[in-house]
Amino acid sequence: MNAKELIARVMALQPQLIAQLQKALASQQLAHAFLFTGPAGRGQELVADWLAMRLMCQHVTADGQPDGTCDQCQRIVQHEHPDVIEVHPDGKSIKVDQVRFLKEEFTKTAVEGQQKIFIVAGADTMTTSAANGLLKFIEEPAPGQTAILIAENRAQILPTIISRTQVIAFAAVGNEQFEEELLSLGYHADEVSLVQSLTDSKVVAEEWLIDDWFRQATQATSSLVSAILKNSDQAFTLVQTLYVPLALDIAHGKTLLMMLAQAWRDILLLKTGVQNSHFANDWSREVQRFDTKTLLAVINIVLSAPQQLEKNINFQTTLEATILESQFKLAGLS
Repeated sequence: MNAKELIARVMALQPQLIAQLQKALASQQLAHAFLFTGPAGRGQELVADWLAMRLMCQHVTADGQPDGTCDQCQRIVQHEHPDVIEVHPDGKSIKVDQVRFLKEEFTKTAVEGQQKIFIVAGADTMTTSAANGLLKFIEEPAPGQTAILIAENRAQILPTIISRTQVIAFAAVGNEQFEEELLSLGYHADEVSLVQSLTDSKVVAEEWLIDDWFRQATQATSSLVSAILKNSDQAFTLVQTLYVPLALDIAHGKTLLMMLAQAWRDILLLKTGVQNSHFANDWSREVQRFDTKTLLAVINIVLSAPQQLEKNINFQTTLEATILESQFKLAGLS
């Protein structure tokens, strides 16, 4: 992605936020430290790069945009500018050596000009001691320094850091924009609606395409729901043969349960005469055997399943218990 493309991308993802930052820049009221929060995929790192470009651009346009063509903009978007210091988690967390490096850089003046920018992705992965180590530099920045911390989980950030930064919660991308992104990733048009019902993160959606995971999960869900509706023992076999192999970790397990819940919502809508299925199966005949109250009860059972995973209960055990309780409800035995 070149600088011009980054600017266009940021404007498509977060136009209101960019307008706010432009207003702050124009009135010289830009904060010295920011905390960008929200699920991955909402443009946090792109906005951080945009702000770095805007602060260092040699030829800012009349509408307050970096020009995207100057040497400063080009090197920033290529992550080669010596005065834009970027840190990303090494593995699952930001390590002690990385924090030490940051603290040293905070004490140094800019190599070029008067502006120095720090972008810390995964700030919520720092230990408490590491975060405390950066606190004084955020409290008392040197002239021309701007710090941008990026965190998915605001609750993992020290309250003292939150109080000393301008917190910006990144809004979800608009439905039309997200749909375009999903299609560009490789999702089929008939899959987009289901993806949007499960996540608003492009990063997460992209992960689901690895090894064709999403399509396998969709097919497994269709087969499992059909077996549950028929009160078939095959449902438990499908859990072992199809579902468990797809539960690669807790996040994937939760997604499978969310997908299962969406299938039951579709069934409830089908019962009321609304054809709005996210799945290929035609459950019309099976649905007519059950009343609305029973189907609502099953949805409540399925919706409670993710809470069991939060209690560290095994995925297979959770799903099998959910199926058993659902089948009892459908059979009128509970």
